[in-house]
Amino acid sequence: MRSPRATRRLSAALLGAAVAAGLLSAAAAPAAPAGAVPRHRAAVPLVPALLPEGDPLAVEVLALTDQARVAAGCAPLAVADPLVAAAIEHSGEMADAAALSHTGPGGSTPRTRLAALGVAPRLSAENVAVGAFTPRSLVDAWLASPGHRRNLLDCRLGFVGVARQDVPGGAYWTQVMAAA
Repeated sequence: MRSPRATRRLSAALLGAAVAAGLLSAAAAPAAPAGAVPRHRAAVPLVPALLPEGDPLAVEVLALTDQARVAAGCAPLAVADPLVAAAIEHSGEMADAAALSHTGPGGSTPRTRLAALGVAPRLSAENVAVGAFTPRSLVDAWLASPGHRRNLLDCRLGFVGVARQDVPGGAYWTQVMAAA
């Protein structure tokens, strides 16, 4: 039997400019049991991704985010697949729990969710929201909130992932940003 989560349509979209950036180092792997042969995970690069076919609302959120960043003197953000994956996962977790939070099930945080995907950014930030937002009203709400605005306009952040999970009456949104 499929879980409701498996059958729910999870929308994610990517948008960004190809900006020069470095790589993120791999997160430390858990210690191997005594006598086990160590396994090494390759570093997961945080590099600009191509724009896939996706959710036009999320695409517009990212375009509006970049407009605000450029107006503030920051470079546009480049989409990175691991950040999109983290945003998809967290939007789904919030929808499943029917709760808006930066803390996921089991106490996960934005940084631990990225580490679980094999990336360890020098700096990261996360904006979340729930409701019946248009892309413009969502970005405007984040810009009106001092903490979200600080995240969105932090010129040190160069990568982004955004996703939404539709629910009755709106959507749970997650925007994850990071610096290599």
